[in-house]
Amino acid sequence: MISRSWISGIALLVASVLGIGSYATYPLPSMAQGTEAKTGRCVPAIATGRVRCDYDSGDSYIGQFVNGLPSGTGVYVYSNGDRYEGQFRLGKPNGRGQFIFKDDARVEGIFRDGKVSSGTAIFTNGDRYIGSFSLDQKVGVPTGQGQFIFANGDRFVGQFLGGKPLGTGAFTRADGSRCSGQFYTQELDGRGNCSFSNGIRYEGELRKGLPHGKGTIIDTRGRRLPGVFREGQRLEQ
Repeated sequence: MISRSWISGIALLVASVLGIGSYATYPLPSMAQGTEAKTGRCVPAIATGRVRCDYDSGDSYIGQFVNGLPSGTGVYVYSNGDRYEGQFRLGKPNGRGQFIFKDDARVEGIFRDGKVSSGTAIFTNGDRYIGSFSLDQKVGVPTGQGQFIFANGDRFVGQFLGGKPLGTGAFTRADGSRCSGQFYTQELDGRGNCSFSNGIRYEGELRKGLPHGKGTIIDTRGRRLPGVFREGQRLEQ
């Protein structure tokens, strides 16, 4: 049976990783205006230049116009209180900018045709994601290489897809405990190698961050104890 202190250590890893699923995705409003200007009132009433606009939708804009569309630098405020500050082209965020949600969460980085492609998402609880984002219909979802940094100092660095870890990665706690390998879900299902601050290591299959399946414990003396594990405990041979 695995020592209680070792089980507690890996359980803490799980508790932190579970947070990735809760905070990895913030839905961004549709920032696309197409090629047609929105209806409303702009001052001054010009097609090109610096304007202030109050749209019929309840949105507003202050910044540069080109042919009746936001182009250049500006601030677009949505009727729900969200806003985008940064560079525009043909009515859409293009270039460097930041999208600030009404709850103070924000995404800052590089935008392409109204969608964030890479940058940093900062959540209201202090967690952060730094890396690339998808450019498909799931706007703002961590996809590709990135890192999720928890407010308590824990960190997951690796591959993301659809807002969750999927592929090669490593999760490190602030106390130095670390699991690396192949991960399939935000709950650390997969296969990998774990090392803990007490010097004990584990190699093998993981489910929800715990040894589950075939694996091996390596104690501080280097002794290897292979076996079959269920929910963190080694079954009697």
